[in-house]
Amino acid sequence: MHLLTGMYTARVDEKGRLSLPSRLRAALSSEEVVVLPGLDGNHLMLMTPDYFENQFCVQIISTPLALMDKEKRQLMRKIISPAQYLDVDSAGRINIPQSQRESVGISNKSECLLMGTGYAVEIWNPEVFAKEDEDCTESVSDLAQKIYEEEKN
Repeated sequence: MHLLTGMYTARVDEKGRLSLPSRLRAALSSEEVVVLPGLDGNHLMLMTPDYFENQFCVQIISTPLALMDKEKRQLMRKIISPAQYLDVDSAGRINIPQSQRESVGISNKSECLLMGTGYAVEIWNPEVFAKEDEDCTESVSDLAQKIYEEEKN
């Protein structure tokens, strides 16, 4: 799988289908994708089943005793349980469940923002993303420095 990059605007049609831009479809290279709540709670994430199962979920349920950990159980309920496997149709469209779309302010016939973030695609209501982006006061340099310092330690 190629890294998922780029920012795209797309429209959800009257039937609730979202057409994936061709570059994202090619990078996903999958006939099925997984949609789940974003970690910040204000967007959705889209990833391949392979990445979802073998990379993402493994970090949460990495040991047989994961079910004994209260925080891991809560994370499983909030992230893994609502995840849905979706078919990508021959026209490159997915049908995100209405409840998931509505939870982040995306309705039928509305515009949304798709952002490749490496191994996932974030799906945003453009107005919510603009507010989130505006509220982020740290510079790219400051964010990078924080990550560097954490990795160094």
